Amino acid sequence: MTSKYIRSLALLLCAAMLGCLLAACGGSASSPASSAAPASDSASASGSSTLPSSTTEANTGELNPGNFDENSVFSITGTENAFAPCLGWGPGVSGCSLKSVIAAASLLHWAEDARMSSRSPEAIQDAFYSWYDGLTDNQQEGFAEAWPLIKDAALDLLSDKDSMTGRIADAGLDADTLPGCTLKNWQALQTVLDGIVPETNGEA
Repeated sequence: MTSKYIRSLALLLCAAMLGCLLAACGGSASSPASSAAPASDSASASGSSTLPSSTTEANTGELNPGNFDENSVFSITGTENAFAPCLGWGPGVSGCSLKSVIAAASLLHWAEDARMSSRSPEAIQDAFYSWYDGLTDNQQEGFAEAWPLIKDAALDLLSDKDSMTGRIADAGLDADTLPGCTLKNWQALQTVLDGIVPETNGEA
């Protein structure tokens, strides 16, 4: 009896150990599968860190100067102040020669500061009309009469400033700051205004 009991116990122990071994083998078989997934995730994470294209694309917007619309009327500022010296006088008015120099100097500085040569004609036209449309009929007519004098004074400042030394001094302007504009920026403004300012029969 004792011998049979021992054999039975031994068989039970063997069965138990076999069961443990099978369980251990099953666990180890599933373990590589589960560890393989993180390895794949790690590989993809590593791959994304070496290709930062999405980061580069996100930063380009901040570096893109195209976000600023140079042809927008809102980017051409100072129109009213620039044209202020162009009002209240005209051909035949006392001091019109000096006033034309003052007005020309104001528009030359504006044309340079606003980089008119880089603007579209439509943007310059819109900026002009934002001021011109707010004038009375008499003011619009007065500016149209004064424009040829202003234009001539501006061209003289650009091409032959030395011949205007006396007029510049009498107008109270600083000759060292004149003309203060490149020819291309002035021509961009003049070309637009020549096309939209009504012609008059005013005489100097």
